[in-house]
Amino acid sequence: MLKKNLLEFFTYNLVGIVNTFIGFSIIFTLMFTGISAIKSNIIGYSIGAVVSFYLNKRYTFKNTQNNKKQIFKFFAVLLVAYILNFLTLQYLLEFVNPYLAQLLSAIVYTLSSFLMAKFLVFKD
Repeated sequence: MLKKNLLEFFTYNLVGIVNTFIGFSIIFTLMFTGISAIKSNIIGYSIGAVVSFYLNKRYTFKNTQNNKKQIFKFFAVLLVAYILNFLTLQYLLEFVNPYLAQLLSAIVYTLSSFLMAKFLVFKD
C-alpha cells in the first residue's frame, strides 16, 4: 500500500511538471501573439487545470469512473489547496525568508492537493 501511495505521489508531481510546462507554454505563446498577461494567465492556468484533471484521473489514480462531479470536486480541491498555500505563506512570511516561505507553502499546496485528490476526488 505504501509503495502504491508513493508511486501515486511521484506520478502526481510528474503530472504537475508536465502541466506547468503546458500552462506556461500557452501563457507565453498567447502573450507573444499580443494577448495581455492577465488574459494569457487565466487561459493558461485554466487549460493547465483541465489537463491536470485528466492526466491525474487517468495516470496518477487510474480512475475509470465516469463521474461528471469529479471535475468540479477537482477544481474545488485546487482552490482549497491554494487557500492553504496562501495562508501558510502569509504566516511564514512573519518568521522566515520569503524564498523559504514560498517553498514551504508550495509543499503544503502539493501535499494537500494530492491527499484531497486521492481521497475526495478519485477515491477507490
